[in-house]
Amino acid sequence: MQQQQREAIRQLAAAGQSLGPAWDETLEASFLIHGHICGGMPLGFRAGVAALEALGIEREANMAHLVFVETGTGHAAGCFADGVQTATGCTFGKGLIERTGYGKWALNLVDIATRKAVRVSVKPEVMKSALASPFVKMRHQGVPPTEVPLDVSRPLVEKLMGRSNEELFTVSGLFEYALPAKSASCFETVNCSRCGELVAENKVRLKEGKPVCLPCSGY
Repeated sequence: MQQQQREAIRQLAAAGQSLGPAWDETLEASFLIHGHICGGMPLGFRAGVAALEALGIEREANMAHLVFVETGTGHAAGCFADGVQTATGCTFGKGLIERTGYGKWALNLVDIATRKAVRVSVKPEVMKSALASPFVKMRHQGVPPTEVPLDVSRPLVEKLMGRSNEELFTVSGLFEYALPAKSASCFETVNCSRCGELVAENKVRLKEGKPVCLPCSGY
């Protein structure tokens, strides 16, 4: 990452202080993980924070909540999902975030124990304005996001961070979310009899009576 981009990220992330203690640090980390300055990621970040507030919880550190983010692949502003993941703490590695593929800029945050949930969606006029921005026009022309000039990308973030949740989002009331039954996490491992690599026991298959990983199984 270029030093100019790195310094711009540090300055932009300072606006996270308006969301509460330590949110500037989390926002900076989100920019660094995401890799570039754009409007989609911080919009998802703001939506994630709004969902936490609406559900009355703090950023997830354990395994108590799930996020279903409604973006998909192959459409603009999919960066929204990265912001949601970082803000909520419901990460891919913890198995706490799923993408529904609806092609919508929205998320459902669910408390696993109670099944209580809240849905936060970006208001249509906000999304339409973002998609008509010079930044998105340059991306549509094939310009990589890190090559979009900062005087184009920075104003998107600055304007976004200066707006209220009421201006940006529609936040539902609490509702019950139907979650499928989920098996307990597996802590046991097995060596694949073919490649020798270590595999979580619940992902092993038997072939000719011997344990094999999925790639070696032929399934």
